[in-house]
Amino acid sequence: MTFRKTCLAVLIGSVVALAGCNSSSSTSEKEAGLPSNDFINVIDRSGAPEYLRDYDEYSNLKFNAFVDNGAWHGHLLPADEQGYGSFGGIMQVTQEYAHFMSGQTFDKLHITDTISGETIDLSSAEAKVYSTPGALVQILKTDKLEVQMVLRFVTDRTSLVETKLTNLTSQDMELQLLWDGELLQKARSTPGYETQTVDQMYPEYNRQIHATDNGLKITFGDMKGNWAIRNDDDSEFRIARSLSTQTHVMPNEISYASVAHQPLSAKDTASIYTTYSHLHNGAEVTKETGKVTDILNNPQPYMIAADKRWAGYLSSGMVNGQATDEQARVGVKAIMTLNGNWRSAAGDVHQATVTPSVTARWFSGNLTWPWDTWKQAYAMAHFNPDVAMDNIRTVFEYQVQEDDPIRPQDKGYLLDVVTYTLPENRGGAGSENWNERNTKPSLAAWSVMEVYNALKNEFDRPADAQAWIDEMYPKLVAYHDWWLTNRDHNGNGVPEYGAAVDPAHNTDDGHMYVWVKTDDDLVGAVGQGNILEQKGNEYKVKGVDSYNTILDKVIYQELHVGAQEAAGWESGMDNAARFGFISAEQLQAYADVQHGGDVEAAKKDWEVRFAENRGSNDELLGFSMLQESVDQASYMYSDNKYLAQMATLVSANVPGKQRGQEFLDGAAAIKDYINTCMFDANTEFYYDIHLNVDQDGNPAPVMKNGIACAGEPIVERGRGPEGWGPLFNGAATQELADKVVRTMLEPEEFNTSEKYTGEGISLPTASQTNPAYHADIYWRGRVWLDQFYFGVRAMEQYGYGSEAVHMANELFANAEGMTEDGAIRENYNPETGAVQGATNFSWSAAHMYMLYREFFKN
Repeated sequence: MTFRKTCLAVLIGSVVALAGCNSSSSTSEKEAGLPSNDFINVIDRSGAPEYLRDYDEYSNLKFNAFVDNGAWHGHLLPADEQGYGSFGGIMQVTQEYAHFMSGQTFDKLHITDTISGETIDLSSAEAKVYSTPGALVQILKTDKLEVQMVLRFVTDRTSLVETKLTNLTSQDMELQLLWDGELLQKARSTPGYETQTVDQMYPEYNRQIHATDNGLKITFGDMKGNWAIRNDDDSEFRIARSLSTQTHVMPNEISYASVAHQPLSAKDTASIYTTYSHLHNGAEVTKETGKVTDILNNPQPYMIAADKRWAGYLSSGMVNGQATDEQARVGVKAIMTLNGNWRSAAGDVHQATVTPSVTARWFSGNLTWPWDTWKQAYAMAHFNPDVAMDNIRTVFEYQVQEDDPIRPQDKGYLLDVVTYTLPENRGGAGSENWNERNTKPSLAAWSVMEVYNALKNEFDRPADAQAWIDEMYPKLVAYHDWWLTNRDHNGNGVPEYGAAVDPAHNTDDGHMYVWVKTDDDLVGAVGQGNILEQKGNEYKVKGVDSYNTILDKVIYQELHVGAQEAAGWESGMDNAARFGFISAEQLQAYADVQHGGDVEAAKKDWEVRFAENRGSNDELLGFSMLQESVDQASYMYSDNKYLAQMATLVSANVPGKQRGQEFLDGAAAIKDYINTCMFDANTEFYYDIHLNVDQDGNPAPVMKNGIACAGEPIVERGRGPEGWGPLFNGAATQELADKVVRTMLEPEEFNTSEKYTGEGISLPTASQTNPAYHADIYWRGRVWLDQFYFGVRAMEQYGYGSEAVHMANELFANAEGMTEDGAIRENYNPETGAVQGATNFSWSAAHMYMLYREFFKN
């Protein structure tokens, strides 16, 4: 296959043809000016929203709007002929959430020839309706008129529709053009809410349409604190046209009709341009208005730039000439997904970023997580490196400094989620999703180095590459040091996952608390002074010692530990089995096998303990789970390796350049530790290990081959993808890697595509023998594509390339919708390949792109 050359040639030809077309071009010439259609309908962009919040079963927006160029709104293709003549299914991203503003017939074009009195019925036209990677296209042909509409994003706030009207007759026409539409009135599709209107559910939203010169604007009320819409009262959505237009707003203020006239000579073509702009506030309205005027006065350069931009993405990104057409299609889909989740600077995020999913309820806006960012940027480095850099910069924009007013003890810390608006305690307007309770694993340097190498070697930008690594190295060193200061309870250079100082974890005076439900005498067990709150038989209990007493002596029905929840989040594997998460039914089954049915005895194997990490002045720094995680140890190994490499590359004046040997020594020590302490010879797999402490809470290591291991492997909680972390990061020995890969290839363990031939996807997030495995549990069975990628790359690096490629082929073949027009999903069922979780998920797309780029080569 010679995709790269042929696709680039087609795209460049498209751009050249577009630059040469004008209002009197022939049909064949304007056909040549359409965006490249080498890859059409890669993602299903059609839809007819009925609700403002039109959700599927996973709280995703039902339809996959086309969003591009960092803009904060999107458009759909019509789902049927009733929508021809409009890109009306408009999705808005309101700071932290996305929803639909309108149904498919919003701003729909109606045409009447006033000379003949004939109405042109576009719904009965011969139609070509499709999407390309960078555009939406409608070609509607009747016996008298052809209407060609192409939508592109031409700024980070504005989309542009070019509408070409071609008179196919030998008679002159005088066209009346009417656009009309109505905002969606139904609020939410979730069962139980279907009958509520937007005004009933969100009376303060106060949507109103107003006529403007040659267009209209929609204004909105202030919306905060509802977990669905966030909006400032000076935000606007604007529509403007290139010809004189009169807009009439209906009495209900949410519907309108706009009328214009266009003469059209026989066999001639006229072009009309319409812009759509979603603007967050008055300042953006002022700034974008001037741009829109220029776009409408001179649209061709903007359209050419949009096509050139996409030609660049594809020529840079689609470089695997040995990939099949289907594999290339997935590569393009991944690029489209990542670019669609790119948001330009807005609010308190001062550069571009990439979010997990523009269509998923909790992952939209410009919400930015470190763990997602490392993977997204790694992939985007190869086709959109400037956005890749900005995505990483967004994470580091709020890296904690030593003078931080809230958590000065966390110098170097990266927050779990940053958002459009700062929280109130940081002087912002308040955010519903900002999170400082935890950070994410240490793959930042891995991502930064990939961007550096791509800039230097693929884009011939050595000066930018040098500036990039000089900028990032001190920040990466500060983050590395934070792990060893605030999450390494026993000080052995192998940090633990844990939780930050936060009201969700500790009291104001710096002590951990937990909630427990029990019928036992809890006051007698922990003392009245440690009971902070009581609601019936539910207690809020203060102190690590009290928590340990509960685990040792109390029979409880429920136990909620905020620090445990945050530690799971910190790992990126939320409710993984290794952190003590197991369902009641699974625990009973485990008890039946391992403890003769004694559930209380079984609980002991699944309980997790914590330590408070304190500074020299006894100041609380945070909490460590008393468990060293093999994946985080492996990431710290590679972090040391990358930092050592960067130390040789950064400029002489960059702080920390002299620490290269320190990082090399740290990597060597961690590698020995992982292979000595974290591998279980009996089950031939790597595991997290218990962190032993004595009665006074002091570390009590176990000596193995001259190395002080924190404790023993946690075999009882089963195998998970953390076990191939040492392979992916290059820390495993070949001897131990061979044993791990044998387990990965076992159909009853991780090789589910072998067990469920033709349907399964291998490398689930818990082995099938794991007591907590279930094909539909978030991190205890579903296939996550980051862990899949880590697994097959691990296999490839240790000599099992053919097996890895076979698994990758099975993923491409069996993941529902992957090679068709389905959106790339958050995770997949390992036994059936069924889609699960968020749609248009960025890190899944990033890893699908990596698989396309790096695998499938002869």
